[in-house]
Amino acid sequence: MKDHDNLRTLFNTGRRRRALVAGAGALALTGALSVTAFLSGSASAAPAHATSKSPAAAVSLSGWNLTLPVDSSGCQCGSATEISPATVKSPWLVRNSDGSLTFWAPTKGAHTPHSLHPRTELVSTADFTAGSGTHTLTGTFVMQKLPSANDIIIGQIHGGGSSSAIPLLMLHYRNNGELVVVTRKNPTSGSTSATVLTGVPMNAAFSYTITQSGMKMTVTATYGGKHGSAVVPVPSSFRGMDVRFQAGDYQQTNANNSSTDGGRLTVTALSQS
Repeated sequence: MKDHDNLRTLFNTGRRRRALVAGAGALALTGALSVTAFLSGSASAAPAHATSKSPAAAVSLSGWNLTLPVDSSGCQCGSATEISPATVKSPWLVRNSDGSLTFWAPTKGAHTPHSLHPRTELVSTADFTAGSGTHTLTGTFVMQKLPSANDIIIGQIHGGGSSSAIPLLMLHYRNNGELVVVTRKNPTSGSTSATVLTGVPMNAAFSYTITQSGMKMTVTATYGGKHGSAVVPVPSSFRGMDVRFQAGDYQQTNANNSSTDGGRLTVTALSQS
């Protein structure tokens, strides 16, 4: 009897152990199914829109020409050429998989007759009259490399037609993360400057807007939760002048023979109206 009781005890103990193992396995299987259901987006999973991101819209080149740091033969020397209409042109202007545009402006390059600074810059085909109507340029930029001058002009109101050598307003990104707007006092000489925003780091997206409304120009900028603005008048000597927007990578180092010096940035949004 004693031996029989021992056998019965062993049998019951083994049965309880098997039940525990089976239960643990069921729990593990249930957990695995729950995780799989969550990842596969079943009815019990979190809604797909809670974590998904829509792809960025492609930056349009419609309405722009393009100034390049090469001459008409492709040499990084001589007088800069302008492509009309603008199109991607590697390695100076490259379309990325998300639709953004990366601009590269080396200091070894061709430049326009009235500047010593090679550039890769979009030039609007829609001129307007300084001091008249409301006109707006908006862009979102990521600065990736500064030239040795630590200065790139990223947006302009610039003279057009017979005044194409004369800038009216220039928005600079400078080495300490400052966005500074510089305006000409008159078409021939003199300028004033105002800081729009500080603390804008490299490799981080920020946005700006340049608006001319009547005889007033307003420049605003946003980075994260930081906002800044500057309001400047259209100088009376510019009133009635043919002007246009320009935007991109107008780096501010004089042309040289460096193989690495230059400015690089990516534009994720750009529009004019």
